[in-house]
Amino acid sequence: MDFAKWISFCSVIILIYIIWQVRKILLLVFTAVVLAITLNLLVEKLCKLGLKRGYGVIIATVTFLIAIALFFVIVVPSLVFQFQELLTLLPQGIDKIIFQIEKIKNNLSPEISDSFPDLEEILPQVQPIINDLLTRGFNFVSGFLGALLSGVLLIALTLMFLVEPTPYKQGFVRLFPAFYRRRINGILNRTEKDLEEWLTDTFIKIIAVSILTFIVLFILGIPLIAVQALLAGILSFTPYIGPIFSIIFPVAIAFIYSPWKPWAILIIYILIFCGVDRIIIPKLRPHRVNLIPANVIIAEVIFASFLGLLGLFLVVPLTIISQILLEEILIKDIFDHWQRKN
Repeated sequence: MDFAKWISFCSVIILIYIIWQVRKILLLVFTAVVLAITLNLLVEKLCKLGLKRGYGVIIATVTFLIAIALFFVIVVPSLVFQFQELLTLLPQGIDKIIFQIEKIKNNLSPEISDSFPDLEEILPQVQPIINDLLTRGFNFVSGFLGALLSGVLLIALTLMFLVEPTPYKQGFVRLFPAFYRRRINGILNRTEKDLEEWLTDTFIKIIAVSILTFIVLFILGIPLIAVQALLAGILSFTPYIGPIFSIIFPVAIAFIYSPWKPWAILIIYILIFCGVDRIIIPKLRPHRVNLIPANVIIAEVIFASFLGLLGLFLVVPLTIISQILLEEILIKDIFDHWQRKN
């Protein structure tokens, strides 16, 4: 390897190291980009109605700020109160689950019941995990000021990207060699289009899941309907893992009131999530961004490990971008043109 190649190799290593060190800032910027694309959907709808883009941006910005204000003034206090009650009822539901499991074990033959793990041995092993979650919660509270500053920065970046996106896009394109800039611009356009398609599908999913779970919990008489329906809708933002966590709360609480309601909730929740993904969204959105389920699950593990909770929450847009970069740059631009030298 000659000197120039060594310099290039070292430069790539240094660049990767710098990106790793500032990964949290880059993730914050990426979140702002996703929010800007979300608000831009509203701006485009207003433009199609005959409104100028400048007025559409103002309306979208004011709507965004009012929605944030109303969320923290009206929705958050109610949700915090209900969530506290939810955490109070959750241990009772878990005790009921343990009681039901022990009851089932007692009705089985000794040979079969002995094969089940002893809950008294499992609970001490779960205790360190609970303590770790509590520690993370206290760290979150202690870092509230940092989270608040990050939130303000996120809103500022989102509005800047929304008001005048062209300079930021052109500045990013200019980071690449001149011969490759048109190609990068095309890749960015495809990325933006796919993210818009996914965001539209996600909005439909969140609204449908929230409404359907609210109706189901209301019919079954499960308390704290609003917070549980909202949790189910928000957690549906993260595929596979989110729906699993959304089922835990209503099932555990339902054990307090009835032995059959938890199983009904479990079955109905599965039908809701499957029905929204397989029936409602395909009917409303024939052109969707298709992701292989195994790739999404692997991406959830990877992004959660390296980027934390926000990386897990943004796993789908990160997977979409990773898939486009692999397909357009690595496969089409590198591997498809790779020729063996004689």
